Amino acid sequence: MQTPNTSGPQTAATVGELALARLRANIRAGHDPFYKQDFAYVQPSPGRYKWMWFWDTCCHAIALAKLDPDMARRELTQLLATQRADGFIGHIVYWGKGGALTSALYSQGKLTEFRRRHSAMLQPPMLAQALETVHQSSPDAAFLREALPHVQNYYDWIARERDPDGSGLIWIISPWETGLDNSPAFDGLLGLKHPGRWGYLRSLRALDYFNLVCGNQFDFKTLYKRDRFVMVDPLMNAIYADGLRSLVRLWDAAGEARLSEAARQRAIKVESAMNVQCWDADLERWVHLSGKAKRPVKVLTAASIMPLIMEATSRERVATVVKRHLTNPDEFWTPYPVPSVAASEPSFDAEGEKLIWRGPVCMNLNWFFVRGLRLHGFNREADHIAERSREAVQRSTFREFYSPITGRGMRGMEFGWATVAVAM
Repeated sequence: MQTPNTSGPQTAATVGELALARLRANIRAGHDPFYKQDFAYVQPSPGRYKWMWFWDTCCHAIALAKLDPDMARRELTQLLATQRADGFIGHIVYWGKGGALTSALYSQGKLTEFRRRHSAMLQPPMLAQALETVHQSSPDAAFLREALPHVQNYYDWIARERDPDGSGLIWIISPWETGLDNSPAFDGLLGLKHPGRWGYLRSLRALDYFNLVCGNQFDFKTLYKRDRFVMVDPLMNAIYADGLRSLVRLWDAAGEARLSEAARQRAIKVESAMNVQCWDADLERWVHLSGKAKRPVKVLTAASIMPLIMEATSRERVATVVKRHLTNPDEFWTPYPVPSVAASEPSFDAEGEKLIWRGPVCMNLNWFFVRGLRLHGFNREADHIAERSREAVQRSTFREFYSPITGRGMRGMEFGWATVAVAM
């Protein structure tokens, strides 16, 4: 594998300083008339992405745990302030005076809750990982006692509302929920062949309106019965299981053995279901399950190997996935790993910016891969991904995506979630 050149002698400390400056510069503040409180949070990217996205906020907190723990705690507090009593937190929160109108125009939330300023969909459930990272970096018993019940309530909602058959596996109702909006793994279920940017966007917006109008305002049980777009996504379930493992350790830290054991049993259930129902023995990786019939989708994306991060995945199976797929230069071991789609896939587009998540690297996925590889003892591979991630950030500071071939920064500018590279 060719070793790419770096652009200069910047140190890790310099990258950290730049990351903290970026996150502080991205703060958006104001007053919200619905919540009747002032708000301040790190927007993903000034201008284009000014609202609060769920997994962006979690990534910001993870980076800030290393850089400014007090600011990290404020990020999580701001996100938890939007939680419904039943535990749900939307994938977008529209803070501020214009939030209600924007929420209504996007049509991604319940009509009866538009003033509440959040969507009715999930994003990758990494809230527990964010809280754990902040607590490990700067333990604060009072903050943990305050935040942890809310985090538990969130995971309880997911288990209660998105596991229709009690198997442990959770389901998605839109590509938006995975965060991997235009991934080719969703093309078939959306009825798309060789899609373009506007065709894909129209399909996603049409699905939003279907979920709103025909899905009883994004009600999962209704959508599951209608079976237009419901899917078991390996990335969502792997991150969910990993979050439950974080809950185990958080409840241990809080001295709550009973709640820790309950989280552990739920994690085991999810991991077991993933390693049985989604594992393809011939392909030696996990697959998406499409529709109520659970038809396998065999498009090879980063989601297909993400379950290697799960604690109960055997080291033998992780080793198989690492050797056959992750470190295969024809698939994911590009000069700057890990591409969002395997290089062997026809849909792979290393530097495409019109349809996202079809090849370029994203730092939030790399953070999970580094975390999972180290969990299972694959430190050399984890260090390589972390090193290349920092090199890419040094070349093009804090972009939405990066080229897996050259490391060139792509698409969104001044992007907060790229700062998570400092936490690898």
